[in-house]
Amino acid sequence: MSILLDKREIKKAAKELTLAKLTEVIDVLNSVLAERQNEVELITQLEQLAKSQGFTLEQLGYKLNNENVIVAAADTSAKTAKRPTKPKFKTINKDSQYFYVENGQLQLLRTHTMKKGLQARGIDVVPVAKVEKKYAKQIDGLIAEATAQAVENFNAKVGAWNEWAAANDEEILTAK
Repeated sequence: MSILLDKREIKKAAKELTLAKLTEVIDVLNSVLAERQNEVELITQLEQLAKSQGFTLEQLGYKLNNENVIVAAADTSAKTAKRPTKPKFKTINKDSQYFYVENGQLQLLRTHTMKKGLQARGIDVVPVAKVEKKYAKQIDGLIAEATAQAVENFNAKVGAWNEWAAANDEEILTAK
């Protein structure tokens, strides 16, 4: 029902619009755009002046939380864009792992997205309880290898995180 009302309103508005009104709207939008551009240039000049005098904008009482200021938005987006993903250590629980046999070798299923691809190729993916007895000795070795790789991946990410966290007052992580 509301869609029909919207269509009717749009049709009425379209009939009322004329070329003169359209040019008037475009002129207003252009003037607003020019005004905003002047504000951005003024803010940039103010920022340069403050930096040259050794002040920060916060010291001058200027707050960077105004959403209309493009400079402030660029600063905050640049800060959040550099934030690395906080690493999480993934424990490998033997009972919840899945395995598959490929070319006579027992393999550990690394991601569950692999599962559908393997099953499409006709390879059976089974939980640890259903692994054939002849491959049971290989399970602990595969789990140990995956755990070592998880620790290595976690430790590699901790360095980058801690560097960012120290600069931004976040939690400092310890390597495993």
